[in-house]
Amino acid sequence: MKPDDAQRTGNPPWQWEEGRLVRRLVGRFPPEARQGWFAAVAFDGRPGGSLVIPYEHWTLGSTLYLPFHATAFCRVYFHDETATLAEYYWDGHQWAARPPTLFGLGPLLPVGGEGRGAALILNLPHGAQQVALADYSKLLAPNHGWGQLVESGETVPPGWRNEGFGDQALTGYWLYRPGADGGTLTPHHRFEKERWRIYQLFVRLFGNTRETTRPGGTLKENGVGTFNDITDDALASLRGLGLTHLWLAGVLRQATGTAYPGAPADDPDLLKGVAGSPYAVKDPWDLSPDYASAPEKRWAEFRALLKRARRAGLKTLIDLVPNHLARSAGSTLFPQFAFGSSSHHGRGDRKDRFFDPQNHFFYLQPDANGPPLRLPTAGKPGCDGLYEPERSFGRVTGNNVASWQPHSEDWYETVKLNYGYDFTTGQTAFPHAGEAGAPLPDTWLKMDHLIAHWQQQGVDGFRCDMAHLVPPEFWAWAIPRARYRQPEVIFVAEAYDDDPAAVPSRNGILRTLCGGGGSATVQLLDAGFDAVYGDDVRKVLKAIYDGPAWANDLDAVLLRDPLLGPNALRFAENHDEVRLAAEGEWGGIGMEVGRPVSAILYALSCGPVLVYNGQEVGENAGEGSARGFGGDKGRTSIFDYGVMPELARWANDGKFDGGGLSDDQAALRAFYGRLLTLMDEPAFRRGVFLPLNGANLESEHFGRLPGEAAGGHWMYAFIRHDAHEGQAFLVVANLHRSQAFRDVDLRLSPEALLRLGWREGTPVRLTDRLAPSMPLRLAQSAEQIVIPLVPPLTAFYFELSPVAAFR
Repeated sequence: MKPDDAQRTGNPPWQWEEGRLVRRLVGRFPPEARQGWFAAVAFDGRPGGSLVIPYEHWTLGSTLYLPFHATAFCRVYFHDETATLAEYYWDGHQWAARPPTLFGLGPLLPVGGEGRGAALILNLPHGAQQVALADYSKLLAPNHGWGQLVESGETVPPGWRNEGFGDQALTGYWLYRPGADGGTLTPHHRFEKERWRIYQLFVRLFGNTRETTRPGGTLKENGVGTFNDITDDALASLRGLGLTHLWLAGVLRQATGTAYPGAPADDPDLLKGVAGSPYAVKDPWDLSPDYASAPEKRWAEFRALLKRARRAGLKTLIDLVPNHLARSAGSTLFPQFAFGSSSHHGRGDRKDRFFDPQNHFFYLQPDANGPPLRLPTAGKPGCDGLYEPERSFGRVTGNNVASWQPHSEDWYETVKLNYGYDFTTGQTAFPHAGEAGAPLPDTWLKMDHLIAHWQQQGVDGFRCDMAHLVPPEFWAWAIPRARYRQPEVIFVAEAYDDDPAAVPSRNGILRTLCGGGGSATVQLLDAGFDAVYGDDVRKVLKAIYDGPAWANDLDAVLLRDPLLGPNALRFAENHDEVRLAAEGEWGGIGMEVGRPVSAILYALSCGPVLVYNGQEVGENAGEGSARGFGGDKGRTSIFDYGVMPELARWANDGKFDGGGLSDDQAALRAFYGRLLTLMDEPAFRRGVFLPLNGANLESEHFGRLPGEAAGGHWMYAFIRHDAHEGQAFLVVANLHRSQAFRDVDLRLSPEALLRLGWREGTPVRLTDRLAPSMPLRLAQSAEQIVIPLVPPLTAFYFELSPVAAFR
């Protein structure tokens, strides 16, 4: 039964009976089908548990991912004339089978034909306030004993999701709240209330409107944005754009070339750029004084900004940089917690060891190449390639380079933190499955104090830099602690599955997923992250312009990882990536390429989306922008003082009214406003993704250019559908820079028709919600939709409705 059907009929699958929840199970298939029913639970939203139900040949089938962290699950196995119950509990490190105590099983009864039925009983712990429930059924014989998913709380129809074979991810679940009358059971989704739309606001540049700057200029010469520049008007305009969260990037106190009273400038050998990298953090407990109108009042000004954001309806994230620190790192606020200082064992780091579980850093051992440490800065103005404190010793760089002479492309200005994992040997010295008794590394304890410190200041969450370079076991320990302090705290991970330096989980299930090495994104989601970077789709989209990718290639990427899609942070730009409008990038098209690219990226799944400041007005990292160290490669420099000139035109000397924008820029910003607002529609917030390109390859009128043997080079189409609200959107995008496609013949796949619940021949109405000027079109039938014109660099968001619904 679908969740929406259960809502309408008042007959949800779990019933309250005599102080317990009961689920009527039916084995509808012949005994030789080896059918199993499964149910997973979590109580009161407690942190911990696992998203991953383990796989086992012939018994559990292939891997299944849950929409919440479960602490217990059970398997009911129907076979011949019997049904058996097995129960599993998460012990903090792994799933362990135990005798049933939480679940029970009623007697097996015939239900007609060859089917068998039984009652699965869930005994609620005393005082439970909320229960998350996910249940599903598998046939265990198909797929060579790895099983076929045939039914779940979402109802998986036949033929859907590759007929239910392979790894699967559930996106919906049931939420039960006890009450005097038996309580309520409602269908639920992670983004039931609001889809997260995050704006990355780089404080150093956002509020700076100075008209004249020079590359590599000082703060005095080029100016700097401050906390006070992010005014009520600015925040109201961002909220009005449809945003829900601000990522206040670069606010931590970094190594810098700017001196302050009692704080001299850093050695220029440690700096990339004059301002310094925001990810070479010198004091992670402190704020950069650059961003305060009065440096000594930076904390008051920062807290005032958080209050303004909250009044505007925006939550705030800041960076957490757990993998590395600036070489000059310490702390004036909390010297007792500074990394490299005394540990809870009462000693500082032992520099005579490359790896020590209680050291905070990795120390180079003397050889023919050093000491001293020689940095790749010798010969630059003011530099000699030496850093005085590391003349007698040296530390490994943040990107794992264990060399006395790091390269200029390395993160030589940073040093890597030690979490009890030796990246050169794979040795671990921290608690995990099989070694639960290991002591906590001191780095874990200090990082937990750091997270707690920022939570106390009032931030709502963290964007965690290069989170996959830190052991997932640390995150599985630290994130629940943060959630005990602040249940709604947000954790978003920058992580890349293709990075060979990713630290593997010691959890046997996770290690063997995804080709044997484990998936960094799966590991981090299972450790408790709300979302992880989803850069795979952006790379394919860019390769359509750079060659040789086609839009058709997106399907394989999107269907490859069933867990990543619903939990991926989708972005077209951020501080590490080239600007959409940058000269020579994205086909050299300019800011208009952002329309179809962002429309595709944001609509693909129900995870968070990101807008990088300036993206919405076509910031291009060109002349007059923040350029300096690394600022000449299509990116806005994060290392220097400067300005984003296109964004400054929107800021309009602090009015934040767009008064300086061109008509094209104003239209682009309005487009992003409509796009972001639509992301909160049910179909985009919690709906399923139904690809259509595969069903239209043979169509001569699906974006096919002369000489091409198939459609789908420059055109991409898919449906997002939410069964609970009955809402469906057809997304159609033309990525070509100049070619319009006429009389586009778009056929819905049988899977899409099945999911929509439509028969062939059903007339449907299309209403474009993204560009309201598009007239309504009445299609001939649901399985064949004709769109008269799809202009270049255009995306349509057609809301689909059966015509009968309007009668």
